[in-house]
Amino acid sequence: MKNTLPLPGKTGLHIAFTGIDGAGKTTQAGKLAFHIKQKYGPTYLAEPRTDLVSQMLHVLAWKHGQTSRREYFGDHIVDFSKAFDVVRDYYSTVAPLLASGMHVVEPRSIFCRIAMAFAMNGARDKKTEQVLSVIPKPNLLFWVDTNPSVALARIQRRGIDTEKLEDLRRFSRAYHKMPESADWVQIQGDKAQKTLEKEIRRHVDDLFAKQ
Repeated sequence: MKNTLPLPGKTGLHIAFTGIDGAGKTTQAGKLAFHIKQKYGPTYLAEPRTDLVSQMLHVLAWKHGQTSRREYFGDHIVDFSKAFDVVRDYYSTVAPLLASGMHVVEPRSIFCRIAMAFAMNGARDKKTEQVLSVIPKPNLLFWVDTNPSVALARIQRRGIDTEKLEDLRRFSRAYHKMPESADWVQIQGDKAQKTLEKEIRRHVDDLFAKQ
């Protein structure tokens, strides 16, 4: 087990996840961050946070009698605006940690935003993607490809939020239409969490072995 400070001049590895809601991204990211910390050194789990733009859009929609920010502002404005918060979070938090030599694991990647925009608009949102493109690609990106029905059952069990099956299906179809997915590590998310954990660890250990 390694328990050292980040090495000066050595850039950390950036590992991220993508997939529909209920795929198990957050669960697997947490387990992976612990594994990397124990085996390879200091690691930061970059948990998603409620951003300023998201809060402002909600507040403004409510002030005008709408419960949905997307219904009030439209999909493009919501996705385009939130993209700037994603960029800010990367360069204010993730990039400095990587530069210091710390490894970073993100439960969500920019491709979650891109796929969501694709699913909601029915077409690629080029301007939103241009904003997000200023963020470098991670060293390793896991696509947890999960059956929407399985994902919905997980969401219902955790009882924190709600999703519609048709929305999850649209989200899933968007991922499968994205040519970028050919460069990702596709993991079948319907498997037991322990099986997923072992498969993900194998890919990550291979990555570190090549460094």
